Amino acid sequence: MKQSRPHADRAYDWAMTLAALWLSGGILLDAWYHFHSTVETFFEPAHALLYTGLLAAYVFTAFELRAMQRRGLRWPQMVPLGYSGTMLGLALTLAGGVTDMFKHAFWGFEEGFNALLSPTHLLIGVGMVMIVTGPIRSALRAQPRPSTWAGQIGLILCAASMMELIHWATQFIFLSEAEALNAPLPPYSIPHQTLTLLTLQYDKQGIGLLAVIVQSILVAGFFLYVARRIRLVPGGFTLLFLVGNIFIAAADSNYAGQFWSVVIASLIAGGIADAFKLEPGRHPRKWATAAFAVPAGYWAALLATLALTMGGIWWSPDVISGSIVFAGLIGLFLNAFAGPD
Repeated sequence: MKQSRPHADRAYDWAMTLAALWLSGGILLDAWYHFHSTVETFFEPAHALLYTGLLAAYVFTAFELRAMQRRGLRWPQMVPLGYSGTMLGLALTLAGGVTDMFKHAFWGFEEGFNALLSPTHLLIGVGMVMIVTGPIRSALRAQPRPSTWAGQIGLILCAASMMELIHWATQFIFLSEAEALNAPLPPYSIPHQTLTLLTLQYDKQGIGLLAVIVQSILVAGFFLYVARRIRLVPGGFTLLFLVGNIFIAAADSNYAGQFWSVVIASLIAGGIADAFKLEPGRHPRKWATAAFAVPAGYWAALLATLALTMGGIWWSPDVISGSIVFAGLIGLFLNAFAGPD
């Protein structure tokens, strides 16, 4: 008779949640390190944090598999529910890390988009996503689904870790640079350079609007994904957005105002999401309102904080107000695209 697969031990869910934060923190510390230091060796502090996080995930998993084996289970039944993808992710991340080490040894270190799109780095990223989603799948496979902080903390923090990993891949369009300090030169400020300055202004504005689009997709997408599957405990979305944005904010921000604008916007968006108290399958108009309000609230708070802390916003009133509305419309689209509740 075929053995049924067991649910993970609560201690393993918590341990893998710690490993998820460890990994996402490590990869964004590595991003910060590349921004602020010349990387000349594979054996640097940020890599140490990243790969000790991977080692911790291996150790935690080995203890869990051993515990399942002692219960008389055999492979693959000894793999807890929700963690099959994690097993593959552990293998992929290790393979990516080893090949990345040899790649650096023979061909040096990448910079800019070369680092982002390096196949070995992408392999590491895919593996890490598969690792950190284990506790999410575990919580969603539980019957009944967890309804307390103790039961949901793994899902919340691992969703936040996954959000950070996506930020790592899209970090070049995380900051809007809407603050006056980063304003481009006016098109007519230098004689005979109007076309060049106008082009640069459009380019900078376009990057800022891409940040609005991409970050709105992430904020609304994570909100709707989680809310449609489980009713989070009060404050759950606030924690999700705060942890899901704070590592990348620390890695990418060049000024305190940029960092705190992300923190405040995350708290505001999370508070809005928590306030709606959505229930899967009920009140579709409430869902649509929430889908608009969460990303719109995020960008309204972020731009307002930048204006207050960094000498104003160089964007025009139309672009400022339109960006906030556009963010909300993205949330509405995702809500409609996801189908009926």
